[in-house]
Amino acid sequence: MITVYKKGTVPKSLELVALNDLFFNKSTALRLDGRAAEIIRRIDHSELLSPFQIRSRFDGMALNIDKLSTGCKTALNVLYNQDKVFDIRECGDNALDVIYALPCGNVYCDYPLISFEMEKVKIGGKKGVREIDSYEELKAWWANENETDPV
Repeated sequence: MITVYKKGTVPKSLELVALNDLFFNKSTALRLDGRAAEIIRRIDHSELLSPFQIRSRFDGMALNIDKLSTGCKTALNVLYNQDKVFDIRECGDNALDVIYALPCGNVYCDYPLISFEMEKVKIGGKKGVREIDSYEELKAWWANENETDPV
């Protein structure tokens, strides 16, 4: 399950990545394997043809992998770089659904940005991590500016 951070809770030991497109194009794109195909299909409705090409859903043309949506790139960043925290502000609902279902990874946003399909996540704070399995509880934690610690 993913770990969610909000303003003031990202540990200094983890790098926060805000520019998902750039990070993907420079780093994550080089690491894609079979796990990427399903994420690309679910979010962008495209087909992974090779590590550097996708088939467009619009006209079937082969496109460079950098043409993926920012939400898709963010989901792939989270999956392939579990030692970093990725800002999810540019993600649409389809990308959020995939991200919140990932087996692990780290995400960040200043305000509540939650998938309606969320089942369980970890929230991170200065005193540690705890699990939340309720959309409403996660929304309340995120909205409470004074609560930066989960315990």
